Amino acid sequence: MKSLRSLALLATLALFVVSCAKHGTPTPVDGLTVYTDQVRDFSVKTPTGWFTQKVPGELIVVHSSKEAARRFMSYGKGPAGCKIEYRVVRLDSTRTIDTVIQRSKLEFEDNLQRGTVTSTTFAGSPAKKLTLEFEQEDGTFKSETYFVQKDTLVTVLYFGAFGGTYKDYASTFDEILKSATIAKDRPKVEVKKDTAAPRGPEPPSDTLRNYSAPEFSMDIPQNFQGMKSTSAGVISSVNMVGSRLDCNIQVDVFDASKQNNLDKIIEQNKAKYGTSPNSTTLGGQKAAYFSYGGGQVTSRAYFTVKGNRMYRVTVNIYKPDQGVYQPIFDKCLGSFKMK
Repeated sequence: MKSLRSLALLATLALFVVSCAKHGTPTPVDGLTVYTDQVRDFSVKTPTGWFTQKVPGELIVVHSSKEAARRFMSYGKGPAGCKIEYRVVRLDSTRTIDTVIQRSKLEFEDNLQRGTVTSTTFAGSPAKKLTLEFEQEDGTFKSETYFVQKDTLVTVLYFGAFGGTYKDYASTFDEILKSATIAKDRPKVEVKKDTAAPRGPEPPSDTLRNYSAPEFSMDIPQNFQGMKSTSAGVISSVNMVGSRLDCNIQVDVFDASKQNNLDKIIEQNKAKYGTSPNSTTLGGQKAAYFSYGGGQVTSRAYFTVKGNRMYRVTVNIYKPDQGVYQPIFDKCLGSFKMK
């Protein structure tokens, strides 16, 4: 009996060790840079050199890498990335701090929302904190989101990390939290807006314009921008995006001189997307795409090859606005041409 108990104890310890071994590699934080917003008069520190997107007066979001940004849209497989987001939300008759918190909870396929709300302080003011934690194949995902209301604005500060790496960023998160200030109403310096225009993010324009890059061209909504970036192993990378950062078309071009067999490329990417591919065409060429995504964003990643170039076109759409964005994005994809 003693032997059996010993074996059971050893088995339990083994499972504990395996569980603890699930830990990704955190991205180094090489100092923090202070971002100051002139529209809402707030400031917040962010890691220097990380992938950054911002909308003055509304948002600054920083990811440890572009690949990490994609994972935060789907909560699927990917690098043990980190995300820091500062968002300003204006309240109205239907939007309160409680509804902002409720909509910040994650909802999975079981239709159950995750997250625990507690009271805390943020920038010296009473605040709420939403804590979320769940297990994935590469370790624990954890996030903490802080909410504080001042006048008609709610300031939201989010920290999240995959692969059990949240604790590796704990001191950085703490410094950012202590340094952040609360957004303010500053009507005198706000950009004047058409009062007849709808509130919230501007929908994609029905009028398309041609965007041309050295490796490709495509039509995009008139009110979208082509934001270029660089990363290792990519010949060209352009993000077509409007006022909703989670509704975009990302075009990445890779050197395929060592492997330009589309079937083999698709096979190599199956594990990354965790779904089966679908056959299609893109730019008049044979292509395939993976459908994936969880939470509030649905995504597709298209792959095709022309000569010694491999093209990956990623489409992300915020699910509640899919009826608005999908028809426009389909037209954009239909116009895609490789050079």
